[in-house]
Amino acid sequence: MTSGTGTFVADAVGAGEAVLVDHACGRCATCRSGAGLWCPSPLVVGRVVSPRVPASAADGLRCGLLAAAALLEAPPARTTLVVGEPGSPTVLLARRLLDGFVLAAPSLTDDAVRAQVAGREPSGRAAVVVAGPDVRAAVRAVRRGGHVCVPHATPDARPSVTELVQREVTLLAPRQVTPVLGRLSEPDWAAAVAAA
Repeated sequence: MTSGTGTFVADAVGAGEAVLVDHACGRCATCRSGAGLWCPSPLVVGRVVSPRVPASAADGLRCGLLAAAALLEAPPARTTLVVGEPGSPTVLLARRLLDGFVLAAPSLTDDAVRAQVAGREPSGRAAVVVAGPDVRAAVRAVRRGGHVCVPHATPDARPSVTELVQREVTLLAPRQVTPVLGRLSEPDWAAAVAAA
């Protein structure tokens, strides 16, 4: 059984175990430009890029790595707001990979979270927001000229072009997962698996 879309998927390898697999060809112009997740000629048999993990953790790890890959496309920020549960792989990886302050919240409308961001940022909004399924809410939560990371292939709510232009927001999608994997230490990986 395979789960995921695009070239980065979780494949079942045994009873209750899975591995993360990269199907990018590595040879086309898209892959050579550093956008392996968008490879137009994926391999039938991909490269295993993770050790075996519990099958129940594979999708959470995959989503966390895609979010981290999108985050690495963003410029450094003093405050990054991640839509997700505080103990999720996405939040854990963001905290391990970024130098700035990472704040996690299951909802962008939480008053306590908004107050924390307002206390750290002069504009009252984070410079970078990692969106959940509601990308439109993330665009509204980021500061003018900020960046919204969109790790999900099919968001539930998309912003209009007008909203993006008026707020001068840049949407960032993950381009490649291997740089994220290369930056993780064994303890980081173990923590992400445990969080999933």
